[in-house]
Amino acid sequence: ANQILLMNDNDIVAKVKADLNTILGIECERAKVVDAAIVRLPEGINWYFPGSYKYMPKVKSTALDNVFFAGDIVRTRHGSWSQEKAYVTGVEAANLILRRDIGHGVLPVAADEVHVKFGKDLFAFARSILSGRGSRSG
Repeated sequence: ANQILLMNDNDIVAKVKADLNTILGIECERAKVVDAAIVRLPEGINWYFPGSYKYMPKVKSTALDNVFFAGDIVRTRHGSWSQEKAYVTGVEAANLILRRDIGHGVLPVAADEVHVKFGKDLFAFARSILSGRGSRSG
């Protein structure tokens, strides 16, 4: 991402449009960019904290009918994070704008690999024991 920070706004928009053309094909190639906003945040970081999910906006604004959000801070049921979540929420926002089902064309997150599932299950078990909700023999 550091090399993108050095690009001018028009070059960034052109790069993103070319990347989307490659991913989405002919329909995207026919589309024109009518507006774009570039925000540079060198050394930027998201500050997630326990309980922060409830403060994240949904893809469609609850206050303004024609405002939609996309990015890794958007609340969604998809299960992806970071760049993947930014992409998915962008597709979800586009679906809502086009009055399609929010999940149209969005692939579900693959099931956890065995070692990841084991780690999650182990963590959940340890957490339940430490919180007093687990079964104890005595």
